[in-house]
Formats: sequence, structure tokens, C-alpha cells
Amino acid sequence: MTYGARPIIGFLVPLSFVLCPSSFARADGGAVRLCERAGDYQLAVFTTPTPFRAGPVDISVLVQGAATGECVTQARVTLRLTARGSGQVLEGPATSGAASNKLFHEAAFELPEAGWWDVEVAVDGPHGPARARFSVEAGEAPPRWLDLWPWFGWPAFAVALFGLHRVLAGRRRPTIQGEARDRRIREPRGGSAVGNCSYPPVAELPLQRP
Repeated sequence: MTYGARPIIGFLVPLSFVLCPSSFARADGGAVRLCERAGDYQLAVFTTPTPFRAGPVDISVLVQGAATGECVTQARVTLRLTARGSGQVLEGPATSGAASNKLFHEAAFELPEAGWWDVEVAVDGPHGPARARFSVEAGEAPPRWLDLWPWFGWPAFAVALFGLHRVLAGRRRPTIQGEARDRRIREPRGGSAVGNCSYPPVAELPLQRP
């Protein structure tokens, strides 16, 4: 890696977190909401985003056999979310097909309101049925402009990158100019030289008449 490339990489990495933070916080995981035994299963439940907020959310469930610890990917998992304030109910299956990590069962929901939500996890698989419950508080939905920020941020990112390139190029220019100046001093134009002093060639001197 060249010396000039290091400042660019050091500039790009934090800027990419600002422009697209969600791309670094997504991995079929998130905050752990539940980790307990239910029937003959060991369940672990994760939620994203973090912090948990109204709007689009993901809930991932890892189902393992309580006796063996092996992942039970063939289990059927259903999630039921109930808002304490309004009583609104959201329900849907969590499947491995919706998860990037196929060991998880995942479901996506759109939370319409902030506040406390009671979540019920129902599992039906080779070890029989099981249920588990937990509660989670959702914060207020983020402002709409946060979703549009990457689209407006990339032009500014391109301009900043161009400006950084100009700055780095300007740091190298004095050295090149200095070398050219030294070359002109060492190689005077229009005649021979002794040291740094030049004088006209003999052929150009005026003839002296006796």
C-alpha cells in the first residue's frame, strides 16, 4: 500500500459508516432478547435494528435441541407480536429461507407504533411443540430523511474524495518543482559554465583589431 493511499482508506472507512450504517449492523443477529429452554428446545431470539424502534424490524430465532445442542432447522416457528398500548397484533412465520444464515428462522415486521410489545414464539418440530414469551420496548421511528441520507450523501462523498486527492497531489508537487529548479541551476542555458556561473562561448566574443 502506498503512502498516499493510506489517508484515503482512513477517510473512506468512517465515511462509509456514516453513509450506510445499516450495512455494518446486519447479520441475522442483533440484540439478544431471549435465551432459555422451552420444552425440549433451547431458544435464542435476536432483534434488529439496535436500538429497537418502530418501523421495519427483523426477529431471528435460533432453535436447538435441548439435549444435543444441534440446530433444528426443520422446525416451524411462528411469531406473534401484541402492542400493549393499542392491542394491535402482528403475526407471521419465521423461516430459514428469509435468513441469510440458514441456521436461523427469521421474520420481518413493520411496527406501526412505539412502546412495549409482547412477543410470543411458537415452535413445532421433531421434539414436539413449545412456546416462549418476552417483551421488548420499541422507540420512536427514525425520521424519514435518515432513509434518504445515503442518496444525498454519495455526491458529497465524491466531492470530498476529489478534494482529498487534490490535497495529496499538492503535497507531492513542491518536491517535483524543487528538483526542476535544481536542474536549471546545474545546467545553465546558452553556454558553458564553471560552477554556477555561465559565460558566453568564445565564438561570440567580438574580434579585436590590432
